[in-house]
Amino acid sequence: MKIELATRNDVPELLELQFKAFAPVAQKLQFAGIPQMTATIDDAYAHFDSHTTLKMMSDDGRIVGSVSGKMDGGLYIGRLMVSPDCQRQGIGRKLLHQLESMFPSTREWLCSYRDDDVTCGFYSSEGFRKYDDYLVCEGLWAIHMEKIL
Repeated sequence: MKIELATRNDVPELLELQFKAFAPVAQKLQFAGIPQMTATIDDAYAHFDSHTTLKMMSDDGRIVGSVSGKMDGGLYIGRLMVSPDCQRQGIGRKLLHQLESMFPSTREWLCSYRDDDVTCGFYSSEGFRKYDDYLVCEGLWAIHMEKIL
């Protein structure tokens, strides 16, 4: 497996990966309408155009993970996702570390879902700490996490 910069041609496959990766999160939160599950192809292109996106390629040429980020008050981690059949293999951690090496910053931050303990646990293990949470809509809480270096 190898990490590469994603291209605009990858956007449809990245959106498909997004739906697969975030479906278990939506199910756990009992909230099918999370933005990652309702995004359109136009949303995916807009996100791609405003972020640097990395992809993890499997040996058979499939995108099995991706992370996006941009500099915005430090390094903003926009979306980290790994195909459900490839999770818990260190792919997300490798992608995150590669993005961090590309954009050295004294502060990194992200937004996740407060009740997604798996994702929050992953980011906590990487040194991120909660600094804010807010109600997105009835029954759905978001959380901001940051890592100060």
